[in-house]
Amino acid sequence: KLGQTVLVDLDAEVPDALGYFPEARLAEDPRAVTVAVPRVDAGRCTGCGLCARACRFGAIVVLGGVVTIDEAVCKGCGRCTALCPAGALSETDHVVGTASRHASGDLEILEGRLVVGDIRAVSVIETVKRRAAEIPALRVRDCPPGVSCPAVHALEGADFAVLVAEPTEFSLHDLDAAVRLVKSQGIPAGIVVNKDGFGTADLDSFAERRGLPILERIGFSRDRARAGAAGRLWDRDPDAREAVDRLARRILELASGGNAP
Repeated sequence: KLGQTVLVDLDAEVPDALGYFPEARLAEDPRAVTVAVPRVDAGRCTGCGLCARACRFGAIVVLGGVVTIDEAVCKGCGRCTALCPAGALSETDHVVGTASRHASGDLEILEGRLVVGDIRAVSVIETVKRRAAEIPALRVRDCPPGVSCPAVHALEGADFAVLVAEPTEFSLHDLDAAVRLVKSQGIPAGIVVNKDGFGTADLDSFAERRGLPILERIGFSRDRARAGAAGRLWDRDPDAREAVDRLARRILELASGGNAP
């Protein structure tokens, strides 16, 4: 028993945690995630172009003294508004996603969901992280894959990182990048070998070289693969349950400096 636990789905572009808990109910109304994008007052704008030069994201273009703002590219940093000498820019909220809270028995699930076609996943991720921090419980983050900005922000502030990899060369390449990321953030980490026996890449030697423990091995199973593809938890197999329980205890032990509850 881990006590109260919150599953935090931070893979905002394609959140899928709720798909494994069809019985989950909405615990509160979803909250809109917004960024403050600038609007230009043409009557006050002098067309000086300072806003375009100040924008680090290329969201503002000034041609012939006319300011054009691409709301889909703007990250809402507020730099242009603060620097405009004519005070011609004001800000308005632009919805980029939602943060929702659900309950399934003793488990709470927080989900960040990006508006389809938007690129500002980081804003959604940070909003959901702040919401999760308000709940006094063990928080398990489901982070986006890779090492791009969304993954960096999802990992930031974690006590421990669980790196899931398969014994293939392709997965080993991605694992190497993920290890560099967690080490750059100073986050303790361990490796879970998924689909153990499926490939031939030597994850053990890699883990030894990088000074990381192998936390658990999950053997390859077509039945488990089919269950996952159908959005079903593989929780009836006693061996699988034992492996997950063992993994949870190991993670808590390492995250607490050897003082697991």
